[in-house]
Amino acid sequence: MIKKILITGFLLGIFATSTLINEVLADEAFGKKVEDYLMQNPDVLARALENLRNYYGTEEAKRQRQSILDNADELYNSGSDFALGPKNAPVTIVEFFDYNCGYCKQVFPSLMKIVEKNDDVRVVFKEFPILNETSLIAASYALALGEQPKFLTYHSKLMSSRSSINPALLDRTLKEIGVDVNAVKSRAASAAISETIDRTRALADALGINGTPAFVINDEIHPGALSEDRLRELVSEARGRKAKTAN
Repeated sequence: MIKKILITGFLLGIFATSTLINEVLADEAFGKKVEDYLMQNPDVLARALENLRNYYGTEEAKRQRQSILDNADELYNSGSDFALGPKNAPVTIVEFFDYNCGYCKQVFPSLMKIVEKNDDVRVVFKEFPILNETSLIAASYALALGEQPKFLTYHSKLMSSRSSINPALLDRTLKEIGVDVNAVKSRAASAAISETIDRTRALADALGINGTPAFVINDEIHPGALSEDRLRELVSEARGRKAKTAN
């Protein structure tokens, strides 16, 4: 089994053709020669495995791009999501976030600066509660607000909070932004809100996103807490790619 793994990795790293691999593995004598060669020349195996990693990385990138295209409407144009910036902006940043995610809170000020300083950038907020039950409650309340200004105030307060989200904090935040708390809680418990969150979870699964924060910037996925400088770089790159395709 180890021999076949080594041979397969070597051949994939060099040729990445399943037909040749199957033919070679069927020839035990040749397979033994390949194994002996690899054991005597580990640097060759190292290069082959590096090529293999690059191959699979390229294939995964292709899969992600296709998945983004297949799910573009849900990703960019869902009527359930809140967004900042013009709908026809050449650069769109979609953020998958959780209100209990420390890294999401860390990147929040940078993200707001990007959208404030660039009138050609749109930000779409994807409620992706994955950490605990209070994350789900917080996301449900956000979706139940129904008004962009109310959402932005609510979102900013929770993202600026240094403590973990808890029911008392959520109730206090709803009161501070001047909404009918009972009405918001009633809407948050509706099937429509639950379905919206389920769609976002299914979308994240389709895109291979399993943590927060995660960003989709003009059809490219960038997981993790991006610095303001990195966000600026990615926005500039996306803007450049968009300009090229438009010409």
